[in-house]
Amino acid sequence: MRRWWTDAAAAAAEVADRPTLWLPGALAWTVTVGWVALLVGVARVPSQAELTFLGARTFTSGFWPWNALLIGTMAIVLSLAALAVAAAGDVVLLRGPRARASGVAKIWLLAIVCAAPASVGVVVLTMAVVVVAPTEFNAPDEGLGPVARSAVRLAPILVGIVVAAAAGGAVHAAAARHAVAGRSVDEALRFGLRTLARAGPPALAQTVVLLVARIAYLALAAVLLRVLWAPIGERLSMGGIEPAVALLLVGFVAIWLCLVLGGGALHAWSSTSWSRVLRSASDDVGRSREPMEASTGT
Repeated sequence: MRRWWTDAAAAAAEVADRPTLWLPGALAWTVTVGWVALLVGVARVPSQAELTFLGARTFTSGFWPWNALLIGTMAIVLSLAALAVAAAGDVVLLRGPRARASGVAKIWLLAIVCAAPASVGVVVLTMAVVVVAPTEFNAPDEGLGPVARSAVRLAPILVGIVVAAAAGGAVHAAAARHAVAGRSVDEALRFGLRTLARAGPPALAQTVVLLVARIAYLALAAVLLRVLWAPIGERLSMGGIEPAVALLLVGFVAIWLCLVLGGGALHAWSSTSWSRVLRSASDDVGRSREPMEASTGT
């Protein structure tokens, strides 16, 4: 644990001294999890009646199940596009001005493979929602409400998705360094798993701390944006865009951009700290010091 703390502290100091890493980090952060904070902050929470109507309309539509397949296809396409953009940001973090499209392709393919377990979990969650939600929405109200009861019943699957995503991110972090060192995607995965196992407790500590830090920062950003947007949304619904509201919108966007940069700094820190944690565990990647100076932000 002491070794991990030393590496993490050194990585934090390095990222603080190199703000140029924040922009590519912000790009990867925004398209992976950062958009959730903006969505939670700005979007209106649907009521129970609206959720019930939406579910009933989806199931009773003449396009069922093709409407569900269309939604699923769109989600897959958007996810692949987001992973591609994140891979571009990661390669810039890794290679700087020497980033190449071939490196982006490798990191993107690694991201798809490492995200597969979490993706399977999302599919299972979707199927479970189809089974659980109608029952809970039609059940007598017992105080919690159907949304909360559904969330409690689906909590084990949600936890499994989070754990799978964190584990996949750790594997991606190790494999990506071998990929940029010149190995193929399958070789990078094989050597990455070996490097991760060799790293031992520091790699486990990095995975857990990074997961907690990301969730905490995401929650903080979402709450802050929600609080800031509440008066703006109310005034927009009452009188549209007025000069005073326009000024509030400018301030909101400025704060959101600051939060995005903060997420980029966190992403860059995860990259640099992963590099330091894994460097001593891999002689192969350790010999390629240049690609390890800044790492992919997984």
